[in-house]
Amino acid sequence: MSVGQDPVDIVVPVYNAVNDLRRCVASIAASTRTPYRLILIDDASPDPEVRRYFDQLARDLPAHWLLLRNEQNLGFVGTTNRGMALSENDVVLLNSDTVVTHRWLEKIKRCAASDPRIGTITPFSNNAEICSYPRLCENNPWSERDDPELLNLALERAAVPIYPDLPTGVGFCFYIRRDLIRQIGFFDPVFGLGYGEENDFCMRAARAGYRNVLCEDTLVLHLGNRSFDAKKQALSERNTQILLERYPDYSLRVMEFIRADPLKPLRDAARTQHFIAAGGRHRPGVLHIQHGKGGGTENHIRRLIEATSTEFRHYLLTTVGESWELEDHSGDGVRHYHFRHRQDEIWSDLLRGLCGSFGIGLVHVHHLSGCREGLLAALAEAGVPYGFTVHDFYLACPTITLLDARDVYCGAQTDLALCQACLDEQAHFRGASAAVWRAQHARFLDQASFVLSPSQFAADTLRRYFPMHDLAVVPHSSTDLPGNAPAGPRTVLLLPKDGVPSVGVLGAIGPVKGARCLERLVARTRERKLRLRWVLVGYLDRQYQAHQDSDSVFTVHGPYRPGDVPALLDHYGIDLVAFPSAGPETFSFTLSEAWAAGRPALVPPIGALAERMAEFQGGWLFEDWTDADRMLDQILGILDPSQREGLAAAAAKARQAAATQGASMTADTARIYHHYLDGRIETQRPGLARDRVLGALRSAHDHGLAKPRRQSGPMERALLSLAHAGLRLRYTTIGRILYRIVPQSIQRGLKRRLLA
Repeated sequence: MSVGQDPVDIVVPVYNAVNDLRRCVASIAASTRTPYRLILIDDASPDPEVRRYFDQLARDLPAHWLLLRNEQNLGFVGTTNRGMALSENDVVLLNSDTVVTHRWLEKIKRCAASDPRIGTITPFSNNAEICSYPRLCENNPWSERDDPELLNLALERAAVPIYPDLPTGVGFCFYIRRDLIRQIGFFDPVFGLGYGEENDFCMRAARAGYRNVLCEDTLVLHLGNRSFDAKKQALSERNTQILLERYPDYSLRVMEFIRADPLKPLRDAARTQHFIAAGGRHRPGVLHIQHGKGGGTENHIRRLIEATSTEFRHYLLTTVGESWELEDHSGDGVRHYHFRHRQDEIWSDLLRGLCGSFGIGLVHVHHLSGCREGLLAALAEAGVPYGFTVHDFYLACPTITLLDARDVYCGAQTDLALCQACLDEQAHFRGASAAVWRAQHARFLDQASFVLSPSQFAADTLRRYFPMHDLAVVPHSSTDLPGNAPAGPRTVLLLPKDGVPSVGVLGAIGPVKGARCLERLVARTRERKLRLRWVLVGYLDRQYQAHQDSDSVFTVHGPYRPGDVPALLDHYGIDLVAFPSAGPETFSFTLSEAWAAGRPALVPPIGALAERMAEFQGGWLFEDWTDADRMLDQILGILDPSQREGLAAAAAKARQAAATQGASMTADTARIYHHYLDGRIETQRPGLARDRVLGALRSAHDHGLAKPRRQSGPMERALLSLAHAGLRLRYTTIGRILYRIVPQSIQRGLKRRLLA
């Protein structure tokens, strides 16, 4: 008879805790349809309620249930060995403080039938060490309000299954193949009342050529809280010492498993399905699509995701070379998927599959640059409404920036002949057809359910190329920018303390942001020997790393975190932030950063920068933004000590602008989402193959593990050596003495070193 048809003995050792036992037995009766025999063994419980419960069961005992009592307390090892000796069936050792879920035993038996070399099987649980879900090696709290069947269903939907190998099983729910018992025997009685016996058993099983595996599509709750009195603590230490003497590499093998965490993709896949099942109807799914270049576009998306996470499940798709990177923001934390491009796969396949697998009802496109060919057609074929937010002028012109071959703003020229001539002048765009480009994107915009613009200027400019009536202006939020929590600058450069004023420039400065103009301003400052310094809090296209000229006229701070801007501006003594942009902005988060830090700005008279300055008065417009000398003269006038009151007044308006600009962005965007999602009848779409989803999770996980690590310094290497020495000593006589002396905080620190 195959393992799939044989009955299984479920052995439940019982010691007090009658309420836990009642709950466990009830769950077995309700959730087990596979042939089984239940063996309850009372291990001489002193609680009379256990005897009364056994008597109650005995009055109407099913034929396949067996009640036994030990005359004296044998402990977990003795009791389970007694149960395993009662038949020739495979066996499940089940703690009395567990709750099983629908089809649990059927799925575990299917796992056993998949490979005759599988010796032991452990399912997922909320509290099961290396088999814990969702957080590894933690007792994940479980409340009465939580529905275990919802999580059980999520595990089923996410699993392929693959039944991954474990360094050891976990004893709360422990399936053992009878052939393995015949070969290596029962638990070793040397482990007495318990602790470590299943680990020893698994090591013996591995030596005999059997596998210890996880049944990843099954949930068994483990609700007990194991407390250690002095006697149990001593027993645990004794048994662990026995285990390590037999298998010196056991702890390191387990810790390497924890460090690599190969089960994380499985947990993440289930976590995603759990959030879809738990909140799918109340929190519809939105897929955001962007390029992989970061900047203001990504800044806006992450702000939007964070601000509306209680109303929607968000997913962020980024195209990177020959792969698609998906971030799942549907619940606590972020889960990463790395979908490698398959030769036979087109955008339509992926987009439809993503919408089906993740329950996505709306697509929000933020950028098409870098997106694989076919996205426009895929959006039309997916059967899911989509919208678009303007972040630059990519839809109107391949240059994105509206700069010509001389890096000069074209004024949003629309004449196709002139535009084609401009493209042909630029080597990078030769061969591109301005007419075809616009026609493709006109269809994309025509079919969009909504189009949003962060400024009136961007909306008006887009309308010059694509006549649209329903284009909504929704300014980006200036408050609570992602990463705005101040953490303090990690490294800074020093300026001479000589009273020379500093002008700041913020961000990643390339041609459109005014890199060449900034270089001219620095050069003229030096040539004219002006009492003025330039500090770029950010970097240039030609200078990414931190740098300072020998005369300190120009300092490049390097990359920064948005939350550090106020402290950096203070450190460098910056009272004015200049924007030497060559082309128009559609919004500018760096202006928001400057204003949030209470710094007025000096901006060119074009684009959203000029629009925002006119509305909020948080600074000035350049009077002549094409002449470096006149720009410098205006800066010197603003920073003149006699103009301190004007500077202070502009700073006050800057702070006020930061507090009010885009305050309604979250509500306005959420309202638009709800308009297209609420009341919409969801059609069931086929999702991606489970192995494709799991493979994408595993690829992202492996990529994270493969990232180069920071080199350890001498002190760090010494601490790591100390941690390994402590591990070897822990269960020796000296180690037990040190364990009682060394503070827990130090012990936790050494443990973190080992697992890092």
